[in-house]
Amino acid sequence: MEKIFVSHIKDCRWQKRLEFGNFRWKYLVDSSEHNCHGLSCGLVEIPVGEELELHSHSPQEIYLIRSGEGLLLRGDMENKKLSKDSIVYIPKKQSHGLRNSGKVPLEVIWIFPTDCWEDVKYVFDE
Repeated sequence: MEKIFVSHIKDCRWQKRLEFGNFRWKYLVDSSEHNCHGLSCGLVEIPVGEELELHSHSPQEIYLIRSGEGLLLRGDMENKKLSKDSIVYIPKKQSHGLRNSGKVPLEVIWIFPTDCWEDVKYVFDE
């Protein structure tokens, strides 16, 4: 049975994978770490000068910019500047990416309507 839980970002452990370069992330609400379903949420840190390339995925997504400055890459549309407290809604299958254009790591909280971030299949633009 699911129960309410409370955690703190500082207590969640950093994850990293070779295929995602220098990025690192934390699972904040995710069935891989907690007894939960229907929503997943995490924190990604994008180093200065790095970017998450244009991609799409089936579920919609929300970004909450926690710190830093960046650009929301939008494929065939004009890129949008992002800074602390910016909120972004991304419809399903919409091409998007992130670039850190600031002087400190760009920290972004993501939210998906999935049990687990691993359920999201990224399709990178060619």
